[in-house]
Amino acid sequence: MFTPATPDGRRRACAARAHVLGLAFWAVAVLAAHGVLLAGWTAVVPRVQSEPPRALTVRQLAAAAGAAAAPPTYRTRIPPSAVLRYDLRRGALGGEGELRWQRDGDRYEMQLQGTVFGLTLLWQTSRGGFDAAGIAPERFLDRRRGREQRAASFQRERGLITYSGDEAQHPLVPGAQDRLSWMAQLAAIVEADPPRWRPGAQVEMAVSGSRGDSDVWTFTVTGLETIALVGGRTLEALALKREPRKPFDTAVEVWLDPGRHHLPVRMRLSNGRDGEALQFVLIP
Repeated sequence: MFTPATPDGRRRACAARAHVLGLAFWAVAVLAAHGVLLAGWTAVVPRVQSEPPRALTVRQLAAAAGAAAAPPTYRTRIPPSAVLRYDLRRGALGGEGELRWQRDGDRYEMQLQGTVFGLTLLWQTSRGGFDAAGIAPERFLDRRRGREQRAASFQRERGLITYSGDEAQHPLVPGAQDRLSWMAQLAAIVEADPPRWRPGAQVEMAVSGSRGDSDVWTFTVTGLETIALVGGRTLEALALKREPRKPFDTAVEVWLDPGRHHLPVRMRLSNGRDGEALQFVLIP
């Protein structure tokens, strides 16, 4: 760089160098400050934006899904062992049905059979134990004449209901029942506090079949009704009704006998497919 030899030239050159150095110092300071801010921003934002979500286990997913859909639980009084026989009707066909409810310590087994002309058309079994929500199924078997046997497994350690021959899985929520154990669970709920169940009161429970189906069943109390049993004898029973929630869903009418620990003495089940209901009426 050319520097004037005069004193004024030297002063101007010194001033210029000082100015340049000042600008350089200011620029370095600004860039350094921005560099710190930029470094801090990039150190935080990428972690927030790009950090992968924490993986959830199947059990956690089931619990999260079930939490929103889980119906309430109730106090229960489990009925003692019993065997009930029914007149079984569907349309023009008639036969006999038998419901066996057996308690053995902390375990239970329940069976329902329906026969027509000596042929078993319906056979269901539910096995399991008990927990804070009442009856706790572990295995449900369903066999119909002309169809293969199907099963539902209530895998409590995994928090899931799984099915044979079907990849479906459903959350195992507290108080969940199968399509047989609901009868004993409903009896246990009503038996625990009979005065509570006045017309309009409702009982909700998750109910699963054996073919990958699971839904919440809501039973509405319609009141005490006088019903006729086989042979003409009558009694007062508590009537409850479950309305279907979708096409071909199961509609249920059930009458619970206070004298039999609220086990069902009459049932009517239909699904709207052919208009014919499956009916059970107690044979005393």
